[in-house]
Amino acid sequence: MKKILLVILLMFSMLPIFAKEKIEMSNNDFGIYVFKIDTNKYGNKIKPYMTPVLTTPKKLYEDECFDLVVNGGFFDVKNGKTVSYVTIDNELVGDVKKYTELVEKLAKEDRLEKVLSRGELRIYEKRNKLKFDIAYHTDPLKKGWTLKHALQAGPIIAPDMDLVKEGFVIYEGDIVKSQSVDILKRRERTAIGLKGKYLYIVAFTSDKKVDAYEMRDYMTKALKLDKVLALDGGLSTAVSSKDVSFGSLGKYQRKVKSFLVVER
Repeated sequence: MKKILLVILLMFSMLPIFAKEKIEMSNNDFGIYVFKIDTNKYGNKIKPYMTPVLTTPKKLYEDECFDLVVNGGFFDVKNGKTVSYVTIDNELVGDVKKYTELVEKLAKEDRLEKVLSRGELRIYEKRNKLKFDIAYHTDPLKKGWTLKHALQAGPIIAPDMDLVKEGFVIYEGDIVKSQSVDILKRRERTAIGLKGKYLYIVAFTSDKKVDAYEMRDYMTKALKLDKVLALDGGLSTAVSSKDVSFGSLGKYQRKVKSFLVVER
């Protein structure tokens, strides 16, 4: 009888360990949260998400019972329209070209093609097998694979970063004429990284603000990631999970349009 009770107690004591296997969270560097997920085991749980109306990651986390929710691509705060392409279950659910006012504005500024081709997280599928990648929106699909999910944001941080190519920075000679999303300033930021079979979600909070170059150095040198994509940042920065929930200003979370989620 004692042996049976011991086995039962041992099984219950191991439950928290098993629960943490899907998402490994670390906060070894002050102000930076790193979430690591094995895509071979849990790739089918990772996908973009888009809501008809703006909402916070915390609200989405609570309503849909996800394991993790992080803010996703760019959007217009005033009208709630997406400024990033979003594909979910093989369907384009967020089409930037339908935002005619933005398209016309970018065309006049000669930035349209650069913005439309910004980097995205891609999840390919072939015979129920998934493959994760980071590429430009205009890059061809992997041969033999279909595009199951995609979440556009940007810029691509690694292996190569080109802020001009993606329309985040405009120069006049050596002088910065303009920049989008404060990409050259230190702000709160979220990013996605890939290395081998692992997907990383990294959040730089108000305690550790970074610019694009500092983010690149941390993701490639400290974490040694092979491919990295920045998500929306600044006030949009927010993460909610069972372990932590925070936004750009502590507990405050801005309502956003798209997300990357990890299903239970």
